[in-house]
Amino acid sequence: MTPIPLPLRMIDRLSDAMAALAAIGLILLALNVGADVIGRAFFNRPVTGTLEMTAYWWMPILTLLAFAATERRQEHIKVTILLDTLPPRLRQLVEAIFGLVTCALLTWLAWHASAQAIESAGYRETTASTPPVVIWPFKFVAIAGVGMLALQTLASVWRYATGAMPIDHMPAESDLG
Repeated sequence: MTPIPLPLRMIDRLSDAMAALAAIGLILLALNVGADVIGRAFFNRPVTGTLEMTAYWWMPILTLLAFAATERRQEHIKVTILLDTLPPRLRQLVEAIFGLVTCALLTWLAWHASAQAIESAGYRETTASTPPVVIWPFKFVAIAGVGMLALQTLASVWRYATGAMPIDHMPAESDLG
C-alpha cells in the first residue's frame, strides 16, 4: 500500500475537525430549538430569532462543514451504473478525472462565495427580522466548507490515481457478470 503523504493526512485531519465542528453545530441547533420550544410552551416567550439562526447559522454549519468528511469516507451519493461496468483500474482513473473536474468546480464556487462573503462583511449583513440577527460571519462557513471539500476531493483524486483508494466500496470484477 502506498504511504499517505503528510499533506493528505493533514487534509484528512482537517476534514475530521470540520466534521466535529458540524457536530457541535448540531448540538447548538438542538439546544436553540429546544429552548425555543420550552420557552414558547411553558413561558409564552420563544427564543427570538430561532428561525433565522437555524436557517443562517446552524444549517450552513451542519451541512457545509460535514461535506469534506463525507467525501473522505466516500459516503456521498453516487450513481455508479456505468462505473460498475469498468475494470477496477479504469474505474479508478475515471473517478480521478471526475474528481479533478469536481475540484475545479468547487474551487470556482468557493471563489465566488468569497466575493459574496466579503461584500456581506463590508456592510455587516443582518436579517430583516426584529431584532435583526447577524448573518455575515456565517457566509464564511460556505467558503470553509466548500474549500475543504475541494481539498478533500483532491486527496481522493490522489488516492484514486495511485490506487490507494480502498477498493472495498467498488464491486469485484466477478460481481459484474
